Amino acid sequence: MFPVLAIIHDVEFTTKIPRYQIRIIKFYDDLNFLKRYLFNMTYEKNFEGKKTKFKLKRSEYSKMEDFQNLLDSSGDKYKVVVDSPMCLKTKNEIFGVFNKIQDFLIESKIKELYEFSSRTSYKNGTYSYVSKGVFEIHLKKFLGGRVKNDKDFYDSLLYRPNMKDLDNIE
Repeated sequence: MFPVLAIIHDVEFTTKIPRYQIRIIKFYDDLNFLKRYLFNMTYEKNFEGKKTKFKLKRSEYSKMEDFQNLLDSSGDKYKVVVDSPMCLKTKNEIFGVFNKIQDFLIESKIKELYEFSSRTSYKNGTYSYVSKGVFEIHLKKFLGGRVKNDKDFYDSLLYRPNMKDLDNIE
């Protein structure tokens, strides 16, 4: 997911939620992040399900200005389809939703890190944790004052449902 400034070109009304075909005008991420995660990724181009790939050579763009010039001159080349809840009016609204989603993804990775590092079969590994308490202490030190002062925060973080669990909720 990339926070962007875009123009809506078309709307598809489905039985669940509307979807928009947008033309991306500006990316809010830095160029290095875009080079790692945007370039050569596949995206839905139209409502019929046609896919497109942003076939861009990383070496051709050394500054964000170069990449922005490509977007400005590309016309309708960089259109993608997105679900309507992801389209918001203001930059503040975009970053509010984006930050909540990004927090969830990061917290899911922290949970995954705990699960991998505390496996009984990994007890002699370099990053092994023999107890949840030791992992929590190290995590508290890493996070510093960025988390809620809630005694159940670490339990809710380390034992939270994953995306598959949430997808199966009726």
